[in-house]
Amino acid sequence: MYPIEWTQTTSDPPSPTLTAVDVYSPRFGLSDADLKQANAKDGVPQDPEPLDLEANRPADDLDQRDNEKIKRENQHLEVANPAVADTLRCNGVSLMDMGDDGKIYIRSNLDDLDNPRNWPKWRRYLVAGLASWLTIIVCSIASGYSTGTDALTAEFDLSEEVGTLGLSLYILGFAFGPMFAAPLSETYGRRVIYLITWFFFTLFQLPVALAPNYACILVFRFLGGLAGSVPLANTGGVVNDLFGVEENGYATAMFAFASVAGPPLGNVISGFLAEAAGWRWLFWFYLILLAVHYVIIFFGIPETRQAIIMTSKAKKLRRMGNGLEVVYAEQEREQKSPREMFKVSMTRPYVFLFTEPITYLAAAINGFALGMIFLSNTSFPLIFGPGNEGHHWHRSGAINATLGSYVVGAMIAVCLQPLQQAAYRKHCARAGKPVPEALWWSALWATPFMPMGLAIASGFSGPQFPWIAPLIGFACFGFGYFAILMAVFSYVMHSYGTFAASSLAGVVFVRNIVGAIFPLFARQMFLGLGNQWSLGLLAILCCALVPIPFFLFRYGKAVRMKSPYCATHDI
Repeated sequence: MYPIEWTQTTSDPPSPTLTAVDVYSPRFGLSDADLKQANAKDGVPQDPEPLDLEANRPADDLDQRDNEKIKRENQHLEVANPAVADTLRCNGVSLMDMGDDGKIYIRSNLDDLDNPRNWPKWRRYLVAGLASWLTIIVCSIASGYSTGTDALTAEFDLSEEVGTLGLSLYILGFAFGPMFAAPLSETYGRRVIYLITWFFFTLFQLPVALAPNYACILVFRFLGGLAGSVPLANTGGVVNDLFGVEENGYATAMFAFASVAGPPLGNVISGFLAEAAGWRWLFWFYLILLAVHYVIIFFGIPETRQAIIMTSKAKKLRRMGNGLEVVYAEQEREQKSPREMFKVSMTRPYVFLFTEPITYLAAAINGFALGMIFLSNTSFPLIFGPGNEGHHWHRSGAINATLGSYVVGAMIAVCLQPLQQAAYRKHCARAGKPVPEALWWSALWATPFMPMGLAIASGFSGPQFPWIAPLIGFACFGFGYFAILMAVFSYVMHSYGTFAASSLAGVVFVRNIVGAIFPLFARQMFLGLGNQWSLGLLAILCCALVPIPFFLFRYGKAVRMKSPYCATHDI
């Protein structure tokens, strides 16, 4: 085994104020200003540097952040054997330290091309876009079921409430699936979880298409939701793997937009298909669609979790021999049994949901907002379909297409994302460090569009008004919903870094529990109160969301300080 040693690349001694332990410790998360102050005490002249928003990246980027600090201190580890050093350098890694057991621990270099954040921008956006597209697909299959319920309930002689159970159980699977899939992806990698769960998601469409009775449909709809739920939380983890805090705004917007666009898209496509070919062909279509996308996932989604990539690279180096047998990734330092790793992974989302203020506040906000979406969805066939209060449209495909008004509102919000990015940079520049609370800026003025939009839809829901009038209200509602959804996702991902997927799993758990329950009584509420009064009630309830962004914008840091696992305590 070849020894390693500290080597100074300048004649200046290491700072007595800022030790190597301080540099490596993720607990301190020192900013540029801290480093300059420490060097100034030592009499080391410092050239002015631009504001570095990377200094306080979340915990998943500790490798890159610590490398930057080591680079600033002009220190690095070297191997006495030049051949070994060259091999490590060619593989884009540098030494971190030597363990007491004689193992050499490595980390990714700043120029490591295997680091997902160093991939070309087009590739990072392609992977993030594909992951977001998978979210659209699983959400569209959720809502698409409802377009065939009339024919399904007629075939199996069911009531409308019982027919809705197929939707509720699928969304219930959405609630529980991420609670185990998200933490497992953090432990074993994103790619393997995608491949395994998507295979079963595809397979579970077949029994529904061939179902001899309704019980079979219910069982496999729940299992399908369980397997298909992975993109709901994993996409946030993938985005965090690929982008730093300062550049993930547009990628997060894609993820949030996918959550909004999926259900309306499913209603539009499935509505026309169910009308033309029957409800069973919905699931034959889903089976073919998912099988094609399994091939796309296999070739299109690489591993993005940096810890998994580094562990794989260390194993490859050990197999090369010639002095590299003692090389290990930093992530391999703590050797846990598979049972221990599985136990920690499976409990983490629940720990976050019930002990982390950021997670359970985000879950409550998102769950309440989605509840308003599910309740208002019920009004579309009543407003535009046949009936005393409707516009007397008779084609189910056309009625389902009106749900696209949400998407129009969300698209307008996406176009305004550069304003949010500019506001975030402005707050960070003013504070001299990242300010996660600035991610709530657009929600401050956009959230009021939710109650305002529902009030418009309520006032103009009658058949005596033009059909476009309530759709304008629903578009305003979609605009406000996207803004608050975007703020929730961005804030959670910024706060938890490497454990963003587990935190998002807790967030979507509450959201989908709400989504599973509300459709069961939504229709009865609208039939009992009428369209106008029901939408007016929802508008009043949505007013409760308006002050929340202001609270978190002002007091969010205090909330983060009370969240033990939060990765941004040092900001």
